Amino acid sequence: MAAVLILFLPFLSVLSFDTERELPAHAVPAELEGVGLEEKLGNRIDTNLSFVDEQGKQVRIGDYLKEGKPLLLTLVYYRCPTLCSLYLNEISTALKELNLEVGKEFNYVAVSFDPKEKSDLAKAKKEVYVKDYGRGDGSGWSFLTGNDPEIKALSSSLGFSYKWNPYNDQWVHVSVAYVITPEGQISRYLKGIPMDERTLRLSLVEAGNGKIGDLTDSVALFCFQFDPSKNRYTLYAFNIMRIGGFLTVVILAAFLFRFWKKQNSSSTV
Repeated sequence: MAAVLILFLPFLSVLSFDTERELPAHAVPAELEGVGLEEKLGNRIDTNLSFVDEQGKQVRIGDYLKEGKPLLLTLVYYRCPTLCSLYLNEISTALKELNLEVGKEFNYVAVSFDPKEKSDLAKAKKEVYVKDYGRGDGSGWSFLTGNDPEIKALSSSLGFSYKWNPYNDQWVHVSVAYVITPEGQISRYLKGIPMDERTLRLSLVEAGNGKIGDLTDSVALFCFQFDPSKNRYTLYAFNIMRIGGFLTVVILAAFLFRFWKKQNSSSTV
């Protein structure tokens, strides 16, 4: 229940609830019905889905996976007055903390789920966040818009559901980032605000199948395992025990070798 509250907390303030209405225990407010996230780890998204980028060019989701790089994907809408801007700001902060660079080790794509939004809005958003990022030439970043059928197909494959709230003219939705492998498979769901830099890094390294990151990351992935209940990587006790056992064997072998060598030297004198 706590995890659900954390997921929904950032956008509860944008809803217009009837304070006079009493809801039964554990009831879902009407404003939140049909809104949420169904995790589909391992599901392959349709890489042939067509969208329009910030330059007005027709693109496919698969275009961002061609180079064998993992993809960080978010579903937002650009005219959102509250949650989306806050969430994009948090993503920007996490990306600036990473020593992996957008466009080099991975790509970042934001997709608007509002079919009324067009490439002019997407272009303005990209300019703001690329400038804030302050690294690279903007390649590897893309802010997309699209038609309703393609948007719904993508959101459905990701398990992302949202709805329009006519009381305050806003979309109601959750905040989630998706890490996609170069093969188009959903590798990780990163939920809520804020976004942890280490979790983001390890998720991208894991999705990259060893093609990005360094030895430190490989060791970290061996020692840490993603905990969905905490939405971050935590120490994996079994692998820690395996490392401890291996080191014990190495130390014991070194001791026995020195002892054998000393005994062998003594017997030859």
